[in-house]
Amino acid sequence: MADWKTTYSYFLEQAKQDITEQEQLGDLLVQGERALAKLTVDVASNEISNIEREEELTLYFQMKQMLNMLRALYHQQFEMQSDKRHELIAAILYFVSPFDAIPDDSPLGLFDDAQVIDYVHEQLASDIDRFHNEL
Repeated sequence: MADWKTTYSYFLEQAKQDITEQEQLGDLLVQGERALAKLTVDVASNEISNIEREEELTLYFQMKQMLNMLRALYHQQFEMQSDKRHELIAAILYFVSPFDAIPDDSPLGLFDDAQVIDYVHEQLASDIDRFHNEL
């Protein structure tokens, strides 16, 4: 099992090479919305602790912001430097993939996803601020 940084690097390369067409961004957006909907069900579950719920809520809100940015990129309403755009796409690819550092169907399956999303969210902080101020 690889760590999340190594696995994220794989998705970053995939974002640079494979997600280049508008249609691919649209497909990724749909996959991201589906994955976010599944997370919403998890957050609403009575089977998780308050600590897990808090972590999942943070992940939910960060992913929601990132998906909103991707939607704006898809509709050409927002622009980002290509390296930042690739980071955004890689984070969403990581989130939607069931095969990452910790498989999503395991008990701690979202732990690595949360680490990646939090890391990229910090890296994109200035773009996120600009996004909220422009739209």
